[in-house]
Amino acid sequence: MRSKVVRDSLVHECNVQLAAFRHAVQGIGTAQDGASLRREVETAGRACYRACEAAKNCVLPQLRHEGVEFTRHASQFIGCVAAFVVEMKRCMALETTFPAPVEPCVTKTQIEAMESMLETLENLITVHFSTNEGSPTDKVTPRRRRATSCRPQCVCSKLKTSYA
Repeated sequence: MRSKVVRDSLVHECNVQLAAFRHAVQGIGTAQDGASLRREVETAGRACYRACEAAKNCVLPQLRHEGVEFTRHASQFIGCVAAFVVEMKRCMALETTFPAPVEPCVTKTQIEAMESMLETLENLITVHFSTNEGSPTDKVTPRRRRATSCRPQCVCSKLKTSYA
């Protein structure tokens, strides 16, 4: 039960930090842009990265755990990491378009690290669900057989229609 609460709070923290990062990134290139905003972007980005790392360390060991709650939180976490990657790329593009005298807030190395984390999570979740499900042939329902007198070529001839 405790691990569920921890997992819930870690995924929630990822979402909160992602929202803070996104909010800060939206200010780049506007009237609020300056050294303090760039520091805020960098701080929020680092906080989001740390939150994602902490959540990953909690989610990955529990992949064998089955249940709707775990699946929901794992999906939310993967979505959060994917959104963070998108925001990091957007931040990098905005920093290129609107350069500042300070160092870039997001580097290519940081983006690659998050993309690697996202790929690992997606692969592990895919493997987890593919090994937990039964054989695809178990899920297939047999097709209904046609009557012996019916052939696909003559279906229309069996219909009685009147145009009178």
